[in-house]
Amino acid sequence: MKGKNDFFWPSFADLMTSLFFIMLVLYVLTYVELKRKNTVLEEKLKIIETVEANLEPLKRDTMLFKFEEEYNRYKLAFDVKFNPDKSSIVSNADLINPVYTRVKIRDAGQKLKMVIDGLKRKKDSDPGMKNISYILVISGYASKDKYSNSLNHNYDLSYKRALSLWAYWKYNQNIDFESTEYKNLIDLQISGNGWGGVGRTENEADNQRFLIQIFPKIANIN
Repeated sequence: MKGKNDFFWPSFADLMTSLFFIMLVLYVLTYVELKRKNTVLEEKLKIIETVEANLEPLKRDTMLFKFEEEYNRYKLAFDVKFNPDKSSIVSNADLINPVYTRVKIRDAGQKLKMVIDGLKRKKDSDPGMKNISYILVISGYASKDKYSNSLNHNYDLSYKRALSLWAYWKYNQNIDFESTEYKNLIDLQISGNGWGGVGRTENEADNQRFLIQIFPKIANIN
């Protein structure tokens, strides 16, 4: 019996020592992984804060852009009124108050370009921003009226208006967010929301609007 006890206790001690070291290794690995994840989260938070800071000029320029905090998006702060069932920004017959509207649209495009150029400079100069790109959405909306009482028609109409805004900036103002200088920075999307989307007003005439949204895309951070 004494011999069995002499064999048992050293074996038990060795087992406990092995388990202790296994738990220690698992603890260290878990700690290192959590530390790494926290570091990644901190880096992503820093990037998001940097992006927000670079978008501040749009928030401050309340004459051209209105930031809708509830929906985290921008819209043109001035009226862009089309005649019923019209969509062309270059056509005087399509726009109400065309001269004023085109001047404001030009200024808004220049301001947006200035902000995006700032994002580009930040990415070029800051190694921490090298994996950042942006989705830029130009979105058009349409109002309900007797000329456009079809849901499908209004989706098409609102898309044509957004496309016309993009084309006016590109071909009339030389503001091209798809140019090679924005390669790997801007993913441009043009959309028509028709009667959909949030934030519509009861006054249908006010739902002829353009929304501008900029979303950062953060690639994997190791």
